Amino acid sequence: MDKDELLHRLLGTFLAELEEHVRTLNHDLLALEQQENTAARSAVLATMFRAAHSLKGAARSVDVGPIEAACHRLETILAAVRDGQLSLTAELTQLLFEAVDAIQDAGLRMKDKRPLDSAPVALLLPRLEAAMTRGDAAGASPPTQTALQHVAAAAPPTTAEPAALDPGAGAVGSAAGIGFARIAAEQLDALLAHNGELLVARRRFTAWQDQLVEFRTLVAQWRARWGDVDRLLKMRERADGEEFLHPSVGPAEGLPLAMPSHIVQALGGNGNKLRQLERGLERLGAAFAEDQRALERAAVALDEEIRRVRMLPFRDACEGLHRIVRDLAMAQGKEVELLLPSDAVKLDRSILERLKDPLLHLVRNALDHAIEPPAQRHEAEKPRRGRVTVAAALHGSQVEITVEDDGQGLDAEAIAEQVRRRGLPMPDDADELSQVIFLPGFSTAQLITEISGRGIGLDVVKTSVESVHGSVSVSSTPGHGTRFTLTVPLTLTTLRGLLVEAGGQVLAFAGTNVKALLRVGLNDIHPIEGREMVRHDGRLVPLASLAELLGLPESESAGPPGLLPVVIVTAGERQAAFVVDTLLEEQEITVKSLGPRLTRIAYVAGASTLPSGRIALILNAGDLVRHALAQSQGRKLSEALRAPTQEKRQRLLLVEDSVTTRALEKNILEAAGFDVLIAVDGEEAWQILQMQGVDLVVTDVEMPRMDGFALTEAIRGSKRYRDLPVILVTALESDNDKARGIEVGADAYLLKSGFNQQRLLETIGQLL
Repeated sequence: MDKDELLHRLLGTFLAELEEHVRTLNHDLLALEQQENTAARSAVLATMFRAAHSLKGAARSVDVGPIEAACHRLETILAAVRDGQLSLTAELTQLLFEAVDAIQDAGLRMKDKRPLDSAPVALLLPRLEAAMTRGDAAGASPPTQTALQHVAAAAPPTTAEPAALDPGAGAVGSAAGIGFARIAAEQLDALLAHNGELLVARRRFTAWQDQLVEFRTLVAQWRARWGDVDRLLKMRERADGEEFLHPSVGPAEGLPLAMPSHIVQALGGNGNKLRQLERGLERLGAAFAEDQRALERAAVALDEEIRRVRMLPFRDACEGLHRIVRDLAMAQGKEVELLLPSDAVKLDRSILERLKDPLLHLVRNALDHAIEPPAQRHEAEKPRRGRVTVAAALHGSQVEITVEDDGQGLDAEAIAEQVRRRGLPMPDDADELSQVIFLPGFSTAQLITEISGRGIGLDVVKTSVESVHGSVSVSSTPGHGTRFTLTVPLTLTTLRGLLVEAGGQVLAFAGTNVKALLRVGLNDIHPIEGREMVRHDGRLVPLASLAELLGLPESESAGPPGLLPVVIVTAGERQAAFVVDTLLEEQEITVKSLGPRLTRIAYVAGASTLPSGRIALILNAGDLVRHALAQSQGRKLSEALRAPTQEKRQRLLLVEDSVTTRALEKNILEAAGFDVLIAVDGEEAWQILQMQGVDLVVTDVEMPRMDGFALTEAIRGSKRYRDLPVILVTALESDNDKARGIEVGADAYLLKSGFNQQRLLETIGQLL
């Protein structure tokens, strides 16, 4: 390793260590400021002294003089306070905060390779020296805009890519007592990307196994049918000594016409070859299945471990909020208490990073807009000290985060006035009016300050949350407070997604954003104020073409004539309905970033490689809904439904007890032009068959009351329906289950684990 590379690594380690010590010093300074117990104060001072001493030694090892000098002076001041030689006045405390901020600023400058000659850490050294020698903090600046506030205020609206060494995000530990290993955040991201490729390979492996099973079934059927041919050929072989077998014996005995004996012998050998092929396929299938199980075990364990390593406490996203609240409250003459959650709830690192800016904006907004000064709170018979509470709760695969204050609530009159000034349509009720505050550039502040009045904070909150497939809403009670609710997924590594096709492209919606799947006819579309709308759950929802919105070429819908496939998408409290060409399937998809060059592509939040090898773009529901509601009406979608062709459609019976799977398969079948009847189990399906006929049955196996095997047996035992095609679509993958399916008379056996829409439709086409 050359000298430059060694220095680069040492500096990376030092900057990571600096961030940890800055975090410790900030935390302990806040505790010291509020701690009155002498023994407890001594313990805090000792911790701070060790942090300053360690950071001084680290700075010396990489030859960063200004930071070393600042830490040396911090050591001296803390020792003097600890030994009773200095009083910890408000001015001295403020100077210590500024020193910590200056050290943090120096670390940021070093990351950007900027010099420290004129940095705050160098300019602050004389004041620290004065505090050491004179026993006071003469010249300390008033607590208005500290370095930490300045860094936070100047931060970009969205979180930047993580640095090469990120102690809060990249440090992972071992519970076995061997300490912690520091891992660069970019290495974790690379590991996640490779894991995503492995997940795709696993799914493709499953698809190949399904094809192998189909091939084995085909060979087994072929060999079974060959038995009759083999029997006839053996009868021919008994014709001793004839070069050509005499035709006269054939027709009378149901035998084929005469053929040369060497052809008969060649054909007779096919039976042995088929048996060898069947046994070979069985061995290959068994080995394939064993390898797949081994791959599955290893891949699942690896995936779980990577997820575990990437999961960090939600409280990490709140780091620095105590300091922000302390500084802003002092600057505005307010008394504010900040309550943060425990470390119980954990999220993926990538989501945690993107939550830091929204939380910062919401907390700053609460202090500036909501919490009243002590005198005003006293007049309102409220405690002098205001309260801001940040909480997180786990709900299934999502986390609900709340930022709540006990301030004066939203000013509805001021919001309405801004709506009128900007020429926006006035919302119908108070709830809709409160959502206006998330519009870009919206602000009710009368004075532009460092904190408020620029109209970017809440827009940033909404954009950041929606970028991780989340949503944000607000509720307020006048005089009592405001509550912001952010709902985000636990992880972005994988998500349950709905795949659709529009304009020839495969696209994906996060399942959490999909409200409903519909088939819309001409009578379902309502023109209102120049916009086409559809009604769902008693609510009118704007209708738009997904292909048109994305700038893709319009194409014919793959659905039945007279109906358009529609996805209703939600983003917070807003909804929009999108017409697509085809509803494909719902599946677990691996999310991949588009990279820094493509992060700002409109409407797109990521991409995924499908088992088929195709790329699916994952859509940003918030962007889509917002633009669908704002755009003027494009082509009239109702025109595509005018004068539909009238033709008799085949009727299928779909038997499935899972609501989600039933809705998806129903849409797939209707999109292919079939009329679909629905049953939730075999018993209901049998009752439907007694009342009306169908052309084919698609059924699950594991269901209450009557399962799919029993239903198939009943159909085969019926005179009326014994020839009715039956397809089993099930999660049961064992050979015994497949043999059971053939035994009861099913015409096809498809696995849900490798479910493919095209394969289902092809199977139906063959049977019909």
